[in-house]
Amino acid sequence: MARLPQPSTRAVQRALSDTLTCRLFADAGHVVAVDDIGRTIYGKPQVRDHPLHHSISNTRSLTIGVLGPGPIGVDVEVLDRPLRVAPDLLTQRLFASAAEATDCLQHWTLIQAWTAKEAVLKAAGLGLAGGLANVRIAPDRAAARLHGLRYSLSLLKQEGFSVAVAECIRG
Repeated sequence: MARLPQPSTRAVQRALSDTLTCRLFADAGHVVAVDDIGRTIYGKPQVRDHPLHHSISNTRSLTIGVLGPGPIGVDVEVLDRPLRVAPDLLTQRLFASAAEATDCLQHWTLIQAWTAKEAVLKAAGLGLAGGLANVRIAPDRAAARLHGLRYSLSLLKQEGFSVAVAECIRG
């Protein structure tokens, strides 16, 4: 995790993401140079020809990253982030049904649900292009499904941020 004293530009966030990626791999005993980092067509950073997977997320002054042996995704959002869209419209885009929305929003805010679903989409390598409503959160909120695959899901609140990590469950 890295913090900047103020919100940064996209270029600064990207440079910080690349530096954090190198650090994550180094902490796991693997040397990765910035030149080894590429981007998928969805903009997800990836290290070419490497068995480990990683994910990075930026919001305002915080950049966070995770590393794992399989597909993994992380998302971080500010809990008090202003919504620039009507909550009803966001709910329609975030959930496949009114019942799913009702169940999820009994336990989480819209921002927390967004964070959890985006982490799953990142673990799948799709990002938001994969469609938030396609991610189905399990009733216990500890797992999710997307296109037939299961993902473990961890969500926490830390210092005014919602942080979600999703990992693909194989087998």
